[in-house]
Amino acid sequence: MTMSKSMAYAVIPIFVIALTVVFTITPNTFNAYAITGHTNGYGAYSGHAPLLGIDNKGLTLIEDGLRINGQAFKVQYFTQEIQTQTFKVNQPIDITLHLYLKGGAKSLGHTSLIINNGESKHIDWDQDIKETQTVYVSDNEFFKDVTVKLSEDPGNPYAAFLNFKFKISEKTETSTLKIVTWNLGHNGWTNYFHNAIKVDETILDTNSQTPEIKSPLKQTKDGVSASNVECYSGKELLIKNDGTPICVNPALAHKLIVRGWAKQA
Repeated sequence: MTMSKSMAYAVIPIFVIALTVVFTITPNTFNAYAITGHTNGYGAYSGHAPLLGIDNKGLTLIEDGLRINGQAFKVQYFTQEIQTQTFKVNQPIDITLHLYLKGGAKSLGHTSLIINNGESKHIDWDQDIKETQTVYVSDNEFFKDVTVKLSEDPGNPYAAFLNFKFKISEKTETSTLKIVTWNLGHNGWTNYFHNAIKVDETILDTNSQTPEIKSPLKQTKDGVSASNVECYSGKELLIKNDGTPICVNPALAHKLIVRGWAKQA
């Protein structure tokens, strides 16, 4: 069958319109902000993932995206190594995230603060569209006294602060700090800070006037009774089944008592 010229002229515009529609609705797979198909009805918050510093175009949106006990760090694209912050067991740790958020504080849906030294431990903060906030701690023996607080940035309507306060109850090797965030539109971003945190129970406070404490064994050799042995702050005194005093962190103390290997002094 032969197509007439008039029919051909009618078909061409229809083809052009269809082609235009296809290219209009095809998502841009190279846009790191866009995660299509995951808006969950929160389309108003879609478009920009929460950021702590530099975006995928090299623009610095936040200068001080990470603060650890007051020490500020300029956050790079996805991954970087920062100066190791060393703490004592059960020393208060304060980590503040300064987030760029297109919809402000109310648009932040989720943040995970993850400490990974071979085994990941994490604190998860979530907020729903009604601004109801919840906190989940993966290991309540590892993390102690956890609080998380979200606040507006008074100087920037497109930014907010998320503050984590906690203690770590045991010694850790130098660990990577991983921050995972997404907004209510499920646009997400992840930052890795390598060698960020170390918890060392042997650190002494150089500003303290407290003299060095002898080991439990040396104290008993000096005539101190097992029940009166002194431990460093953050340690618990236990008496082993053979009567020997030991100073251990709370997590280990709990395990020894449960297993019947020691008792409280």
